[in-house]
Amino acid sequence: MNVMKFKCIFLPFLASFLSLSIHAQELQATDDLTLDAGLQELADRLLEGKQGSIVMIEPATGEVKCMAFSSYEADTLNRAIGKAYAPGSTFKVANMLTFLSTHSLSTETRYTCNEGFWRGKFHIGCHRHRSPLALVSALSNSCNSYFCKAFMDYVDNAVIFKSRHEAMNIWHSYITSMGLGSPLGIDMAGEVGGNVPSGVSLDREYNGRWNSQTIMWLGMGQGEVTVTPLQLCNLAAMMANRGWFLTPHIHKPKAGEALDARFTERHVCKADSDAYTPVLSGMRLCTLTGTASSMSKPVDFHVCGKTGTAENYDNDHSVFIGFAPMDKPRIAVCVYIEHGGFGADMAAPMAGLMIERALTGKLSPRSEAKVRKWQDYMITPPESDEPKEVKEEAILLDDDASISNMTAGKTQQSKARSTRTYVKQPVKKVFGKKKNS
Repeated sequence: MNVMKFKCIFLPFLASFLSLSIHAQELQATDDLTLDAGLQELADRLLEGKQGSIVMIEPATGEVKCMAFSSYEADTLNRAIGKAYAPGSTFKVANMLTFLSTHSLSTETRYTCNEGFWRGKFHIGCHRHRSPLALVSALSNSCNSYFCKAFMDYVDNAVIFKSRHEAMNIWHSYITSMGLGSPLGIDMAGEVGGNVPSGVSLDREYNGRWNSQTIMWLGMGQGEVTVTPLQLCNLAAMMANRGWFLTPHIHKPKAGEALDARFTERHVCKADSDAYTPVLSGMRLCTLTGTASSMSKPVDFHVCGKTGTAENYDNDHSVFIGFAPMDKPRIAVCVYIEHGGFGADMAAPMAGLMIERALTGKLSPRSEAKVRKWQDYMITPPESDEPKEVKEEAILLDDDASISNMTAGKTQQSKARSTRTYVKQPVKKVFGKKKNS
């Protein structure tokens, strides 16, 4: 039985059996909107049978060229702007800019990685790569151990900061200057902000009892930080512009009228100008030899990017941000697929197809075949938002307290944030085509 026949016969039966209906919420590319009809149509095809969003921004103008989203539920939630998620390893771009700008590390700083970060029996996993790595290679290979250790060293740096509280307030000022953690002000209803913690908010959340190990998840884009896919795409646009961005907008000005001034004012990132070169090198290497190396084959569109795997109670979310071409950027992209697995598995190849369409105005026959493959994928929604079994292990802090003890009086949602890494991931439920691990 060929794939298309399989899709026509089996998938409708499966969807009926699971009472599953995946709804695409389409935005139409009209004369008064900045959207590109070809990009919208392609994004809708790629999102078929999945829950998530695809956003593309023209860095030089802030025009939104694509905003597509889909949902398991018959709702109208625009998941590109209306839901905040953990950014996963895409957030390492923002952290690297901050570490370099505050001089808490240099491009030559190295940390070891033994297939992840270890503290006693506690382990945060990482894929195999050379060790130790310097900063640029750590970004291109998305080393969790490197960025957890670098974040803790940042917070604990008594030479640069008077206290951990001050370190986190300064970190907050850098990250928010990149357009993360609060609404950007797009000309659409329903935009949410997300969250970027500060020393003040951490004191409130942990009753003043926190340290670098309590919040080390922030180094890898987990824990208290949440952002929207639009903000992640805007981060890529800011990198494309080497330090500034325009408020994204989706409406064109009326005939004879100028664009509203709030969409033409440049927002300048707080990071040092010399910090961008090594970060861009890491993003470029990511698509050449790193976690998204498949994007440079068979045609290299000179993409700078970063994969992300946002940990989750069910299957992890697949994320990618990037822009192209590197030297004369024309488009920035964010693909966020819920329960899609590793960023390199799903989000990165989808982003590559979107970039090809944006830069060339068409897809090659080979790429069109890939689009049809992704249309054949259907990811089932999780059965529950909670894990069936959670195995907790104590992470010893400087005062010998554990995260379990520190969160004893907190809400269930806060506990989930501290324990999500311990959840053993179930087998991925993907139908239509066999998914490679």
